[in-house]
Amino acid sequence: MKKYIFGLALMAGFALTSCDTDNEGAIYNPSYQNVSFETANPAQVVVKGASTEVTVRLIRSKSAEAYTAHYTLTSEAAGVFSDDNGGQVTFNAGSTEAFVTIHANNMQGGNVYNATLTLSDADQAQADPTTGSATTATKLSVKCDWNWIELGKGHYTSPEWWEEDYDVDIVYAEGSSPKLYKILGLFAPGYDIEFTITDDNEVYVDEQASWKHSSYGTVYLFGYANEDESGYAGPYDPETKTATITLIHYVSAGSFGAFTDTLQMP
Repeated sequence: MKKYIFGLALMAGFALTSCDTDNEGAIYNPSYQNVSFETANPAQVVVKGASTEVTVRLIRSKSAEAYTAHYTLTSEAAGVFSDDNGGQVTFNAGSTEAFVTIHANNMQGGNVYNATLTLSDADQAQADPTTGSATTATKLSVKCDWNWIELGKGHYTSPEWWEEDYDVDIVYAEGSSPKLYKILGLFAPGYDIEFTITDDNEVYVDEQASWKHSSYGTVYLFGYANEDESGYAGPYDPETKTATITLIHYVSAGSFGAFTDTLQMP
């Protein structure tokens, strides 16, 4: 019996080897270029300067000969994205990958800029219909972060929500208008809370994550002094350098309620 089973195993192994050989022919000798962007939604690029370069990787199935693919670059951000490649990229003979470099210029702090690269109709027609795996367009997202300048130590008092008070580090976004600030790790390390103070001494806090609850997940907050979604959190007194901040705290399951804190600016 053992010899019979062993014999079957050998036969099965031979059959698998034969199948693998057939599959190798299908994999390494494709009929279509099948040009594809590596991913449809790459991670957002975050930079502090007004200019940067974004590298986009393309792949294909055939590699024996060189091949030139064509694409278009579109964006609603006028004067930001540019392409020195003339809308084309060449795969070298023997290579299944190629790279395109897109330039982003004239960016301003605090803004997100988006663009899309789309393969030409001719290259899309080279997609392998048996796999349907070609990614024919990819989206670029570049965030021009502010230059954050250390402002100093403030003092945060949360009598009801956090039931304590403590010193906090505050940074300022250079050139922002209205003035944008950030409290570093206000309720938990790694969760910085941004807020603005307008020329009319009004404090606004947009919706943002503030910490993570062990049972309910991410806790979000935003200004709720007017009990609406405007983000208005309360007034700022320039004489005492004190901001009165009403925030609503909530998770996906519901709200913890709104609580009023104070922030003594540096």
